[in-house]
This record gives sequence, structure tokens and C-alpha cells, in this order.
Amino acid sequence: MSKIFGSVKALPLRRTAAACAVCVLFTLAPAPALASGGLYASSGPTVSAPRAEDVNGLQLRSSASPASPITTEKVPHATAAKPRDRDYYEQRGEIVWEVPSAGKVIALTFDDGPDPVQTVQILDELKKYGAKATFFVVGKRAERFPELIKREAAEGHEIGNHTYSHPFLTNNRSTESIRSEIAATQKVIKSINGKAPVLFRPPGGYYHERLVHVSLAEGCLPILWSWHQDTEDWKAPGVNRVVNKVLNNAREGDIVLFHDHVLGSMNTVEAIRKILPELSKRGYHFVTVSELLKLRGSTSGVSKPSDSKTK
Repeated sequence: MSKIFGSVKALPLRRTAAACAVCVLFTLAPAPALASGGLYASSGPTVSAPRAEDVNGLQLRSSASPASPITTEKVPHATAAKPRDRDYYEQRGEIVWEVPSAGKVIALTFDDGPDPVQTVQILDELKKYGAKATFFVVGKRAERFPELIKREAAEGHEIGNHTYSHPFLTNNRSTESIRSEIAATQKVIKSINGKAPVLFRPPGGYYHERLVHVSLAEGCLPILWSWHQDTEDWKAPGVNRVVNKVLNNAREGDIVLFHDHVLGSMNTVEAIRKILPELSKRGYHFVTVSELLKLRGSTSGVSKPSDSKTK
């Protein structure tokens, strides 16, 4: 029974316990899971970015897992938002991570160069095996070492755009800032090589709707990498670790991520000397990313959208 204490009525014990149970249930209930997908995808107004690490004078992404959280779009009236993750962009052909149906081929890619020491030695090793690769170059460095860009092109490698100054192009950046970084490198490469790149790799793997639209409008298809083939060589983890990462995970149609400008480390060069002969023995052929896309029979993502304006 209830009892009156002054003017306050105490609730029966059973009701109080039930109310507490409800409170506990809501307190302990897990928050809705965030969708997994590409690296640091965002289609909302902000991106929860990982801590940046300054390596080689460039901002590089931290060692977050491939399936990092994705922020979703803000939708009025509390409507559930659909995250624009890897599946979304792959289905639209607007970003490429790998091409599993391409056959026994693999695409080796190198970011952040060119470098007068490391790029040269990597090119020498590639030449020994008749291997073709894709170099995603930083515009500033291409201006400093134009002869390396010319050599890469002359030896049948592909030149990709990796921005002019290597900033993280998160959703916090203005559309014009994103466009400027991509366009500046397009101009630099064309002035050296006579041909502008058709591929773009965003530093740190950040991508979002505006970045995709701007990249396509500049004539570049965004290219990331196979999640299981991120060598993290920029951390200088040791030659064997880089080698094992690639060889233990090699699959047909992979896009492998390396760097050909890592201050104080020759890990990548030494690793390439072990990776190339072993993958060759396994029957792999080394192709550029554009060749990989042709083997899939689709390069339509390079064409400019009908409406290149971004929001």
C-alpha cells in the first residue's frame, strides 16, 4: 500500500522498481551502429578526421582501420540518413578501390613523389621486370623534379594527380580549395608531360560528394586502394612487414598502396626488390590503374558529369 508522508505520496515498491528497470534499459541500450565503408567518407557538413601526422613535410593519415566511421547526411524531420559509403560510390562507378574481375593482374601505385633517390631506384626495379605502375604525384614535387615525371611517362608508367600541396581535402574545405589543388597539379603535369592525368587520389583517402564531383569535373576518376593492400610504408615499419603485407594478401585486380617519398627510409625500395620477383613467379602481370580499368571494360567514370556544379 501507498503511504502519505506529509504532502508527498510514496510510490509502491513494485512500480518504482519497474520504472528503474525501464531507465536502465534505455541507459544500457547500444547506440545505432555507424555504417562501415571507405576510409574517411563524409557526405554531411563535417568530417570526424583522424589525427594528422606530419611525415616528410606532408600531412599523412593516421593508422585508422580501413572501415573507419562515416558521418551521415543531415536529413530533416529525423529521417534515417543513408551514408554515402564505399558501396554507394562503387555502384555509381565514381570511386575505384580494386577491380577483382580483371584477371591475374595487379596495379602497384606510389604516392607523394617524385623523389630523386627513391623514385629513381623504384623505376630501375620496375624496368627489370617489365612492370608498369601508377605514380600519384604531388604537384609541388613534380615542379622540382620534372625529369622524373618525363622518365615515368617515357617508360610506360601512368601519372596520377595527388594534389598540389598534399592537404587533406575533407568536407570542411571549400569547393574552390579542392578544385584549386586538383587543377594546379593537372596544369603542372600537362606542362611537363603534354598530357593531364585522368586519375586522382585524395591524400589520406578522404572522400565525399563534393570532392568526387570536382575531381570528375577536372577529368579525373578518384582512385583509392584495396583495403588489404595498404602497406603503411610511410611509417617505415620495416622491409619484411611491407613485403609480407603485399605477398600474403595478393589477389587478382588489387590496387597496392606504396609511397616513393619517405624521408629517412628505404623500406619501400627494398620491399619492391622482393615483391616483384615473387609476384612474377606467381604469374601476376603488373599494370597501370587505367589498364586495370580497361580489363574490367569500364572507364566511364572519367567522363565529366552533365552538371559539374557542386553544392
